[in-house]
Amino acid sequence: MLPRRMKGSEVLCILLSIFSIPLPINVVDSALVEFPNNTAVTGTTDRTEFKCESDEGIELEWFMQANDTVQRKPLSVGHDFKDEGAKTFSWIRNGAPGKFTLILSIRDESAQTYTCRDPDTNQERSAELIIMEPIRFEKDLNESHVILACSVNFRGNWAPELELSHNGTSVVDGVDVFVVPNQNVSSTLVIPRHNSACAGHYSCTTRFHLRGKPDRTTDNSVPSYMDTSTLTVHVEEIQEMHPGITSDGNSPGSVITIIILSVVLVAVAGGGGGATRIIAYKK
Repeated sequence: MLPRRMKGSEVLCILLSIFSIPLPINVVDSALVEFPNNTAVTGTTDRTEFKCESDEGIELEWFMQANDTVQRKPLSVGHDFKDEGAKTFSWIRNGAPGKFTLILSIRDESAQTYTCRDPDTNQERSAELIIMEPIRFEKDLNESHVILACSVNFRGNWAPELELSHNGTSVVDGVDVFVVPNQNVSSTLVIPRHNSACAGHYSCTTRFHLRGKPDRTTDNSVPSYMDTSTLTVHVEEIQEMHPGITSDGNSPGSVITIIILSVVLVAVAGGGGGATRIIAYKK
């Protein structure tokens, strides 16, 4: 019987085995296909979710980082929690293979930075949770100014911004802003009571901007949260007030003259035994 002729592929395999030439192997690393996003919620919200998923079914790791700390703490690997304290406000829900959703109850201690990591490739994504309180916008009047004060309390590593507007136009000049990290943002606008053009509708809006994102946070989404409060400054509240003129149009000197004149007239008419009528005025 004549020997069978070998196929080209068979010859190649024999040669490769003789010379120990390795065949190329395509290695596909796992990758994160769903990431946590920066989120801002109100304190009345019950809970929120941070989703993370690997395309290779890897058991993902979650980390958390408080706002006043430098290092992050392991929170969980797969369903196994590494931080007992975190169990009081968080838990893991498993969906598809490799999908580990972090569920967070809304309370002060849950306002942190959260990071999801694929331990196979060390690919990770971090995002912020910010808890907001309703905005407060108040008006106060004194003898020379109208004071508009706007503030909002929050918990988290990303401070919101406050924006003032007058009749729909943004107001920047003269606005003082003060930020207390992880607590409060406030802004104040002082309006002099001598220009009727300052009357009208004022609004204070709180929202987030990318420029305020913490450097350590890798997710670049901006929370869609926004809250607005409005008030009106009436013309009569900022009527022109000239120095030395009282609210009834008289100067303090003219009022004093009237008081003295009244005293003299009463003294002349009643022989000095009459009572003096007091006329009050604003300084």
